[in-house]
Amino acid sequence: MLLARIKEFLDEADISIAQHAIYISKLENAMKKGKEFDHKSCHECKFGLEWDNHVIPLKNELDDELKSLAEEIEKIHCEFHEIGMQIDTKNPQPSDRENLARMEELS
Repeated sequence: MLLARIKEFLDEADISIAQHAIYISKLENAMKKGKEFDHKSCHECKFGLEWDNHVIPLKNELDDELKSLAEEIEKIHCEFHEIGMQIDTKNPQPSDRENLARMEELS
């Protein structure tokens, strides 16, 4: 049961991860146009929703190595969204380029 639920998550994970590249592109486009951007937290995007539904409920059942890996993935994912939320697309700052580059590294 445990492995089946994790496999179910992993089967869709690549699509959800790819959506983060689209997220960066839309964020960058909103910056260029000075338009509002609908930032999402790490629990609101498709990957985060799937993660919260499939992995988080099982995290305490994982062995220490897998649990540590899951915690690292969650940390990186939330950092990605936290960096994005620092960008005000209506008032772009020079540091936003660095933030976008960091988001690309994390995605």
